[in-house]
Amino acid sequence: MEFSIHSLPVEEQALFKGILLVPVGVLVVVLMRVLVGLRTSGTFMPVLIALSFIQTSLLTGLAGFLLIVGVGLVIRSYLSHLSLLLVARISAVIISVIAMVAVFTVIAYELGLNEGMKITLFPMIILSWTIERMSILWEEEGPHEVFVQGGGSLLVALIAYLLMTNDIVRHLTFNFIGLQLVFMALVLLLGGYTGYRLLELRRFSVLGKGD
Repeated sequence: MEFSIHSLPVEEQALFKGILLVPVGVLVVVLMRVLVGLRTSGTFMPVLIALSFIQTSLLTGLAGFLLIVGVGLVIRSYLSHLSLLLVARISAVIISVIAMVAVFTVIAYELGLNEGMKITLFPMIILSWTIERMSILWEEEGPHEVFVQGGGSLLVALIAYLLMTNDIVRHLTFNFIGLQLVFMALVLLLGGYTGYRLLELRRFSVLGKGD
């Protein structure tokens, strides 16, 4: 028996090429949150966003993400006034997201923007939960925190996307499965870090100026 991913059919190999890249994105999230101190909307939401960018393309995915989430927040703010249960509210957001994707795809087709049609590859559930989390954050913390965490999520997703689409990284993660253990070791090592984050140094820079 040949115990190797290379012995699988081509379709399954293509699937694993994407799955084995997820730890790369996870490591990026841990680095940016633990060492840098960036705040993101959801712990591993940036990884899911990066995977969506891989399916579409960076510019198309970024434009589609901002457009759908922006319109979705408006719809979600209206639904909040209806005092719906969580399950019904999420379901309504999912239906709204699907409708928006359909409308934007038709508009892109009519305008001859073939790249815009790739927006249909966006995972609907990811978009719906992103809209829900940002709406709750807007209500509890205000718009500033939404922009901070939303911007942090997009920045981390962009870094993860650049690494996950790198040919060398894709080759290494697929052909050397042992790297998954290296990623695990790095995550465990970073999990014990209790020192200052890079962004926290700015908070204490005032004390240094006082001297």
